[in-house]
Amino acid sequence: MSINSKNKPTLSVEDKQKVLIVGMQLPGDTTVGVENSLEELSRLIDTLGAEVVHSVIQKKDKPHPAMFVGTGKAEEIAELAKEHGCSLVAFDNELTGTQQKNLENTCDCKVIDRTGIILEIFSKHARTKEAKNQVELASLEYLSTHLTRRWTHLERQKGGIGLKGAGERQIEIDRRLIRTRISRLKETISHTIANRQVQRAHRGDNFLRVAIVGYTNAGKSTLMNNLTMSQVYVDDRLFATLDSTVKVIDPKTRPPVLLSDTVGFIDKLPHSLVASFRSTLAEVLEADLLLHLVDISSEQYPHHLEVTRQVLEDIGAGSKPSMLIFNKADLLKEVFLPKILERKYIDSLVVSSFNPEDMVRLRNAIFGYFERDMMELEIIVSYENSWLQSQIHEYSKVLEKEYLEEGTKFKIRIMKATAGWLKLIKEVDTP
Repeated sequence: MSINSKNKPTLSVEDKQKVLIVGMQLPGDTTVGVENSLEELSRLIDTLGAEVVHSVIQKKDKPHPAMFVGTGKAEEIAELAKEHGCSLVAFDNELTGTQQKNLENTCDCKVIDRTGIILEIFSKHARTKEAKNQVELASLEYLSTHLTRRWTHLERQKGGIGLKGAGERQIEIDRRLIRTRISRLKETISHTIANRQVQRAHRGDNFLRVAIVGYTNAGKSTLMNNLTMSQVYVDDRLFATLDSTVKVIDPKTRPPVLLSDTVGFIDKLPHSLVASFRSTLAEVLEADLLLHLVDISSEQYPHHLEVTRQVLEDIGAGSKPSMLIFNKADLLKEVFLPKILERKYIDSLVVSSFNPEDMVRLRNAIFGYFERDMMELEIIVSYENSWLQSQIHEYSKVLEKEYLEEGTKFKIRIMKATAGWLKLIKEVDTP
């Protein structure tokens, strides 16, 4: 494994690099909470193919401005890294560029923080052009705050025509290039968002949209596969997928219900990443219903539930209608917990994605939710108006059909928005 110090830290999965991880317990933090966060950091590092061989926790009133940890603890970390043969020290908290540089000088090895680790994973797992652009944008915004004089090329250049006075520092050139690239990426992403909005506008209000949200590794992709009978990539690692996938839950359902799988959330998710992935999370913002998936087999599920709710608030989706789904019931040891949870959380479901009966219950719950907003109509469509007849079959549930002299008489159940789009509400009376 190697680290590219000229730009951002880059973890290679060719070798099992040994990593020492560091956490800090600040006032208000619990020991269990810090340990669980470090365990999550360890899983993040495992996703990159590295191996955590030792961990350190320091209790401190506030981070040291120059070293994050105290100077004595920094020296202790350096000794432990050397003792365990670690070439990388990973901090569970976000470091400033100065702190990172000072720690590298003290530890005599590369230092990375939680944000840097997450960025590496995002970079590794991005597949589409949009996701790659978003990852690059977040990486450059992170890098712009971590430029320091720790690299050999950051020296004064000779002055000359068109250059600043005694010369322009390489670090200033780096910052200018980064700002230019960030500006171009934002413009590209804005065009992508605009194109996606046009595509969604063409879909109209004819489709019902459901988005799966939840803490990373809650089983979203597996649930989507078994709800839609499709094959979405599944991997038991954090942030296995970044790109949204959209599938139809049941092709026979009218109107069609689209289900989208979104990027998982995580504790201490940097705001820059949330902002950069706002276009990907547009599936969440435009959904008619959110399926909030929670891994009930995790001891940290209450915390994961709150983290997801907070991120939803941060992206402006906190007031979206949602259905709480407790997943991985097949891994539970407490046999009475499902009933307790379904009583505690109104309209929630406890399911196993691998249980076909649970998937039927979940599908029925989703369809039942949308049934509440459907209306029953009768309409006579002339035989010449084949377009309207096809739209009625496509976007409504046909209850009865009768052939009359003046045309086909339909008795249908349809979403109010779709009925308005087809201009049916003004043409007929509700029975």
